[in-house]
Amino acid sequence: MLRYSWLILLIFIMGACKLEDQLVYPELTIRPNWVVTDYDATITSEFVSLGNASINVYGICWNKTGDPTTRDSLVSYSGQPPIEVFSSSLSDLSPATTYYARAFSRIGLKTSYSNQITFKTLPIQLPSVSTGNVTDEAIGTLSIQGTINTQGASAITEYGHCWGISTPTINNQRTILTSTLSQGNFTSQLRGLNNNTKYVIRAYAKNATGVSYGNELTYITSCKSAPTVVSNNIDNISAQSAIANGTISSIGCSEVTEYGHCWSTTPNPTTANQRTIFKQGSAGAFSSALSGLSSKTAYYVRAYAINSQGTSYGNQVSIITL
Repeated sequence: MLRYSWLILLIFIMGACKLEDQLVYPELTIRPNWVVTDYDATITSEFVSLGNASINVYGICWNKTGDPTTRDSLVSYSGQPPIEVFSSSLSDLSPATTYYARAFSRIGLKTSYSNQITFKTLPIQLPSVSTGNVTDEAIGTLSIQGTINTQGASAITEYGHCWGISTPTINNQRTILTSTLSQGNFTSQLRGLNNNTKYVIRAYAKNATGVSYGNELTYITSCKSAPTVVSNNIDNISAQSAIANGTISSIGCSEVTEYGHCWSTTPNPTTANQRTIFKQGSAGAFSSALSGLSSKTAYYVRAYAINSQGTSYGNQVSIITL
């Protein structure tokens, strides 16, 4: 009986050896077009042959010493690969460090490895950015185009322009752009600016390493304000005349070329109605003689002032002639 047991065991072992001899294990290679940054790497591997048995696990492993195995850092995938080529992202790497990587596959207890590659992560790198030039201006707004020259050693997470009355940082006012851009031009709208004010502007870009800034651009916003004028009381009212008083509170952003009072028998008179005309105005009080009025008539009066930016009117006052 013992003799027969040994015979059965021997036949089983021989059969298993023949089955093992018939297995064809996968062959793997790593393609040479890997991409490396300071903290990450993307490596593409390929099954040259899938063999003739079902693959349990496959992926890529890496270390800093060489001949990496699945006991080292790895990215793994379960089951039979759907296609022969697969890409793996290696993360949390150290900058300026040499690594060794191999693709692997496992059938049962046997693990097959590809050729070994060696790569070195980049040193820590900030983006490179240029501030650009102002291309358009509206009241309180500047449009400025910047350029991302290089993204540095990792993806850019935020970029734009920052500004202030002295050298600005991202702690000052800034635009925030987050759309994917690794290189090329972008445009910022700087809003809420004061007239006739000097601003210092810089482009900026952020990646995992930190923030970098472009060159400083100094820009003085133009003055685009019309004058400010107030209509005061009306004195010396008679049947055909009156004295209107007004004040130019501010000349605005350019010289006042004309000012005075306008009046009409209908509300909100303009310079298209009757008016007094004075030239070369400055901030301060003034008076106008309203003449040619009709007796016992209601009149509406407004002070006005004009500069290159436009015409401003004061509040409306009214009188009834005697």
